[in-house]
Amino acid sequence: MARRRSGASLGVVKLSAGHLQAGLAAGTTVLHTTSQTVSPVEMLTREARFVLARRLRLPLVIAVLLVPALAYAHVKWFSQFTYADRPRTLREVATPTFLALATLSTAVIGGLAFADEWLRSTALAKRIDAWLETYRGESMVVLRVGAGATMLMAWQAGTLLAPELPAVHEALGWAQFGVVLLLLIPQTVPAAGVLLGVLWLYAAFSFGLFHLLDYSFYPGIAFALTVSRFEDGKIRGLGLPALYLTVGFSLFWVALEKLVYPDWALYVLSQHPGLAMGLTLDFFLIGAAFVELSLGHLLILGLLGRTLALTITIVFLITSSVFGGKLEVMGHTPVHAALVVFLLEGAGHSYRPPFLAPKALSMRALLSAATFVAILAVLLVAYQAGAQHKYQEAIDGRLGPADRARPVDSASQSDSGPLEHRSAPHDHGSHDHRH
Repeated sequence: MARRRSGASLGVVKLSAGHLQAGLAAGTTVLHTTSQTVSPVEMLTREARFVLARRLRLPLVIAVLLVPALAYAHVKWFSQFTYADRPRTLREVATPTFLALATLSTAVIGGLAFADEWLRSTALAKRIDAWLETYRGESMVVLRVGAGATMLMAWQAGTLLAPELPAVHEALGWAQFGVVLLLLIPQTVPAAGVLLGVLWLYAAFSFGLFHLLDYSFYPGIAFALTVSRFEDGKIRGLGLPALYLTVGFSLFWVALEKLVYPDWALYVLSQHPGLAMGLTLDFFLIGAAFVELSLGHLLILGLLGRTLALTITIVFLITSSVFGGKLEVMGHTPVHAALVVFLLEGAGHSYRPPFLAPKALSMRALLSAATFVAILAVLLVAYQAGAQHKYQEAIDGRLGPADRARPVDSASQSDSGPLEHRSAPHDHGSHDHRH
C-alpha cells in the first residue's frame, strides 16, 4: 500500500497496481496452464472469489440478511430523541422475545469459537492473512486520516466529535482543527492523541458520561495515537487492544439504547418501514439490538478477527446508502478507520485475544458465551440506571443542549429533513411507538 502526500494535507492511502503486482509476485507462484500464463492480478481475482465463497460465505450472508438491523447504530442522529422520554424498566425490557434472542445469541457466539478455529486453520486464510500483514505499517496512516477527516467535518458543522453534540464555544472548533494539524506530522501524532482525549473528556463533563459512552471509541483512538511513537514495542502494541475494546464496547452500549429507548429507533423505522422486511417493528428492533450486541462482544473477545472487521465494514458501507449525507459520514468515519486497522493488523503481535486464554476449544466456546451473558447483564443494569437518572434530570428541568434532538442543516442529513426541538418532558409509556 503506497502513501501519497502533498504538502500539508493528510496522507491518502492508496494501493497502486504496480505495488500490488510486485507484492503478489514476491509471495505467489505464477501458474502455467498449457500455453497460458496467469498473471498475479488474475490470481488475486481468483483468490478473492475463493475468499468470498469459502472463508467469508457465512459472515457475508448473515451481514446481507441483517443489513437493516445495523442501520441504526446511532439513532440519535436521525430520531427526534429526548431524555425526557421515560426509559423502559428492566422488567419491561426482559420480554419473552428478549430472553429468546438472548439465548440464541449466546449459543451462536459460543458456536463461533469453533468457526474461528476452522477459519484460522485453512491454508487460504493463512495466505490472505500473510498478505495483509505486509500492510500493517499503514494502519496508523489510516487511523490518522479517519480521525483528521472527522475532526474537519465536525469543525465545519459546528459540532464536537459527533453530529448531535454542539460545539458551544468557538474554541472547541479550533481545538478540533488543531487535532487535524497535529495529525499531519508524524512526530506530533501523540500530541494529537492527547488533545483528542482531552476533547472527549470535556464532552463527557459537559454532556454527561452516560451520553458520551456512545462514543467510547474516541478514547481508544486517542490512546492508540498517543502511544504510536513509543520506542517500547510493548507500550506501542497496547494501542490495538485499546481499539478493539473501545469499538466493541461502543457497539454494545449503543445497542442497549434500542432496548431501553425503543421509541427512538421505532421513529426512524417509521420513516423507513421497508427496512423491517415485513417483520413486526418491535421484533425487528430487538433483533437489531442483539446483532449489534453480538458484534460488539465479538470485537471485545477478538473472535473472527479480520473476517469480522471486513463484514462490519461492508455492512456499514451498505447502510450509508440508506441514510447517506454528512451525518452518516461524520459519525461513522472514525469507526471505519478502526475497522480498517483491524483488517490490516489482525490480532497484532503483542495482543492475545481474550477468548484464546483457555487452551481447550470447548472452554473457549464456554468463555465466549458466558462472558456475553455476564456483560449483557451488567451493562443493561448500568444503562437503565443511567437512563433513569437522565429522566429524573428532565423532570427537574435540567436537560442540557445535547439531551434532545436539535435542528440540523438539511444538506447534512438524509431524506427525512431537519429534526425539530422537543423540549418538554414526556412519558410515552412502553407502547407508544409514534407510528
